[in-house]
Amino acid sequence: MRKIICIGESCLDIVFEGERPVGAVTGSRIINAAAMLARLGLAVEVVSEAGADPAGDRVVKFLAEAGADTRCIDRFTEGRTPLQLYTDATGGGVDVTRYADYGPADFDVVWPRVDDSCIVVYGGYYAIDSRTRARMARFLDNCRERGALMVYLPGFLPGRESRITRVMPAILDNLETAHLVVARGEDLRLIFGIDSDARCYADHIDFYCRSMVSVDPACRHISYFSGHDVTSVEIPADTCLSLHWNAGIVAGLVSGIVASDLRPADLDTPGADIRRDLLTAAVASARAAAASLTESWQRKV
Repeated sequence: MRKIICIGESCLDIVFEGERPVGAVTGSRIINAAAMLARLGLAVEVVSEAGADPAGDRVVKFLAEAGADTRCIDRFTEGRTPLQLYTDATGGGVDVTRYADYGPADFDVVWPRVDDSCIVVYGGYYAIDSRTRARMARFLDNCRERGALMVYLPGFLPGRESRITRVMPAILDNLETAHLVVARGEDLRLIFGIDSDARCYADHIDFYCRSMVSVDPACRHISYFSGHDVTSVEIPADTCLSLHWNAGIVAGLVSGIVASDLRPADLDTPGADIRRDLLTAAVASARAAAASLTESWQRKV
């Protein structure tokens, strides 16, 4: 069985309605995608950090109960597991306020073994932060050299980095390492300042990575760009309003790669059938993630 290695920041999301907190769930696209993939019976190893506190206990328990291997999660003792507060924004939408304290802890994770059948999912702020970047970059380079299929998720909260020029070299390095880039429309606008996903792919992504999947809830579609080819599939409007639907997109793409036994070379020039199959799997996974939610507040984030 192919192993999936998910490298991402662990956190706990607390959702408010008005002034009142109504629920808490494990956060991060990569961490939630890891849990979804593990529930499918796939072999998933999570590389992350979580404080030795109640929030960290909850995150690790969530992953373990899903069936993911959590041995590569560092439980640091000085500091706290990050919390993210989702509150109503003025004029509509959602504001995200983040609280994090890693203390003096270094990025002291234990790296899993990698071979040419592995799929490595990485990204978010972990992949560009100076505290984590050096060790993570060496591991990612090793994964690529060993023939693993690399899936990069760019993007981070705007408040975490005020000057994009500081982290752009790391982003470009991550793009060069990737075989597949999975980007949300807002990520592309934040990083490259371009509203058009097609133009962004042509001007900034294609040079480094031939395959990009762009998720744009405003246009209710998900698109696969490869060279001059593009394939698009619609996303139901109610799915885009739900919590963790983006994690469902990631899980669907990765499970589709496993189901079709795709390798890095397959994503250099993916045919129309590959593009369509992966997008269909992604949307189906996102819809399943949305359908699994039982509370009203989980459908409004």
